[in-house]
Amino acid sequence: MMHLKKLKLLFINIISISIYLFGINVNGDTLTVENGDTLSGELIGLSGKVVTFKTDYAGTLYINQRKVESLVTEADYTIIYVAGSKETRALNKSLDVKRFDVVRTASTSTLVINTAWKNQLTVSIAGTSGNNESQNFSLFGESSLLRSNSEQLLNVSHTRESTDAQTTTNLLDLKYNFRWLRERQWYNTLSIDYSYDPLKDVTWRSVLGFGGGKKFIEHSLTDLSIDVAFSAVYQSLEELEQVSPALRAASAYNKKMFGGRVELSQQNRLLWITETSAGVIDGVFGLRFLLSNSLNLDMRSNLKYETEPAENSKNTDLTYSIGIGVSF
Repeated sequence: MMHLKKLKLLFINIISISIYLFGINVNGDTLTVENGDTLSGELIGLSGKVVTFKTDYAGTLYINQRKVESLVTEADYTIIYVAGSKETRALNKSLDVKRFDVVRTASTSTLVINTAWKNQLTVSIAGTSGNNESQNFSLFGESSLLRSNSEQLLNVSHTRESTDAQTTTNLLDLKYNFRWLRERQWYNTLSIDYSYDPLKDVTWRSVLGFGGGKKFIEHSLTDLSIDVAFSAVYQSLEELEQVSPALRAASAYNKKMFGGRVELSQQNRLLWITETSAGVIDGVFGLRFLLSNSLNLDMRSNLKYETEPAENSKNTDLTYSIGIGVSF
């Protein structure tokens, strides 16, 4: 019996030392969103109506305060309420998150603004030699900024290919989207798209649109949104500049899998120019593997389909790329 007690005591000591040395978080903080999903990790803070929450499986998440149902923490935090009062305590489910103005760690005396600004830059380079000399360069960047009542999304891609010293592809594509978030997952959207392709009859095309959409799925690991906009297309066609009305429909789907180590993304856009009855479909499929907190392996395919392509050109352009990305 004495040996059994000693073994139990030894086992408890080993577990305690492991927790101390390796930082194993048995309980941790928890965040529950309004759809019932519960996240475990560490509360970084709340400011500007954005909750910053760090997890081991999905990195740092930025969540609208109005989407958070409750926060539970182990440590004490300094809470400044909308009404102006202030207290230092651990958070629990009895506290109304909607009444918080600022939440910061109790040991922090200065306010740190937690900006939900995320950026990603991916570069891929390929080449061949032998019977043919070819080079391929692809650059993709994306940036997102989350606020309590708005979202800003920016995507930029540039692909350049050459074979035997002759340029075969030189495409620049830019997409900017501003969303005003409304009630029940609805939003208004302002979009600006710009594409430049000097090797085709349509040298450049700029699209300005205003409309609305809805987030059909919105939680920490998965989101799906669809929007429609009335647009104006300003383009250079065979050395002539023209303005045409158009309709624009877009969808965006993102899903984090395997504990946030793999991220799947799918973005589609349909542009229908009513005056000429011409359509353009853009599709981007991405698969991202997280190598570290800031490095990732990025696989991407871009599809562009035109119902009325330039003379001697095909309807479809399909580009594949794989590269190393940096998140910051």
